[in-house]
Amino acid sequence: MRQLLYVSNTLPDLSPGVLDDILTASRRNNAMMGITGLLLYIDGGFLQMLEGDELALRELYGRIAADRRHSELKLMLDREVGSRAFAGWSMGFERPCMDDPETAGMFGVARSAIKDQLSPKTGRIVALMLQTFYRVQHSDLPVNLYYAG
Repeated sequence: MRQLLYVSNTLPDLSPGVLDDILTASRRNNAMMGITGLLLYIDGGFLQMLEGDELALRELYGRIAADRRHSELKLMLDREVGSRAFAGWSMGFERPCMDDPETAGMFGVARSAIKDQLSPKTGRIVALMLQTFYRVQHSDLPVNLYYAG
């Protein structure tokens, strides 16, 4: 099992219709290829974590790199893992409202990665944030992300 994490830029005013089209196609194609993951769209940029068979991921990443809706594509993490972190999502999606202080706090590291303010070596930290977000979304327990007492 392999995981890839990348960031890219796109149009800052990408319409909701185009985002819906991307998400619909991604979910359909990823399910057929056995790929799971999460896509964030923040301030005209994408941050995406993908996981699955290495050959399928390489093929998908090649298509993403050739897609004109992406520019300045940067691979932040490419690693072998023992199991899926996003097993329940063929493609989870979030478009966080960064005007909300709690949301901005939670997704600030993702925004910094998209804006190229983080070293590519911080991919493991970004991946951990995304995996924590997934676990919170799939938990029945109330979670306060800002207090671990």
